[in-house]
Amino acid sequence: MNHVRVVVVGMGMGGLGSAWHTANLIPDAKITLIGDEKPYVRHKLRLVTQGMDLWVNTRHIESKGVEMILDKVTKIRREQKEVVLSNGETIPYDYLVLATGSNPTIPSRLKGGEHCNVFRRLEDVQNLIDKSPSNVVIIGASFVALHVADAARAVGAQPYVVVRSRLIRRSLEPELSAKLEEFLAEKGVKFVKGRPREVQENKVVMEDGQVVESDMTFMATGVSPEITLAKEADLELLDGWVIKTDNQGRTSDPNIFAVGDNATVIDVITGKPIYMGIGTAASIMALNAAKALSGFKASYRVPRYQRDVFFGGIHMTSVGLTSVEAENEGFNVDRTYLSGDGWGDHAYIVYEKETKRVLGFSSISKEDVGWRSIEVLTAMLRKWPVSKLGVDIS
Repeated sequence: MNHVRVVVVGMGMGGLGSAWHTANLIPDAKITLIGDEKPYVRHKLRLVTQGMDLWVNTRHIESKGVEMILDKVTKIRREQKEVVLSNGETIPYDYLVLATGSNPTIPSRLKGGEHCNVFRRLEDVQNLIDKSPSNVVIIGASFVALHVADAARAVGAQPYVVVRSRLIRRSLEPELSAKLEEFLAEKGVKFVKGRPREVQENKVVMEDGQVVESDMTFMATGVSPEITLAKEADLELLDGWVIKTDNQGRTSDPNIFAVGDNATVIDVITGKPIYMGIGTAASIMALNAAKALSGFKASYRVPRYQRDVFFGGIHMTSVGLTSVEAENEGFNVDRTYLSGDGWGDHAYIVYEKETKRVLGFSSISKEDVGWRSIEVLTAMLRKWPVSKLGVDIS
């Protein structure tokens, strides 16, 4: 009897999840999981500076019969339905799942970009630990930028965060970006406003002429989906930048799926394909792909849901759209400010003016607001009005 052959490329959250769910849903499948580094919890990378072991124990996956190969896939041969490893070996598949993640970007316009470090792999945080810098400059206002600042403080360095606009603007209301900056300043983070002109070996020069001394400079302005294999295999891309998929993760080739940071998802509010690049999305995308492989036609919706904690006690939570994003999507929006009663120190709910339908939520607090964020997530997915959350907006 021939068993269905499933090859998964990538050992991050999307890849591990795809292999695990497929093994559970299709017990007799022959599953091969391929990655160029052993799996670890990438989004907690900064905690290596505090001695945390991030390696993922894969015994539960291997006990299901999943074969794990530590190597790099260099090519997809769609006609032959096989992938090629760096050593020339070929692995055949009936279905292929690409979970290749993303890579940090260094803007080509920035002079001296070769002096910048990135913060994406274990060797990056180990490099920070080994160099034991006094001053660290981080260019960018992303989650990763704040993770680097957190890691820098943990090794005894002074972090300087270069912010052109505002912190985590895709996830926070403008006022909350300001509150987050205020909280982080209390923890010792210094902020430099403006655009960097040049990075030199031991300093960063801003466009206004300001000079910031730096023992190490990190670039954390964003990532690009890792689509090399997909592009060479001529899979359809969205805007030439990210793998386009349907609501189950299926690409333009019905035998190839893509999950995680390399692929699009269907936004639960707008119904449009968008890029999220977050771990919670990768986990649901992996389950959807596995269910599709096992014959299910339906899929779980993939909301934008983010929670993070900086410097051991500053909680950031974001669900759905910000007011800025909602307006850009054509919604007539309003929002209401909340504080206390489980909502955290500072929070906003974003909603549609006419229907009062919940569109998003974000919070900055010195306490966890997890249970409230789940309430908002439920309301958003079920298209409830704000009143269902017990919030008076009259």
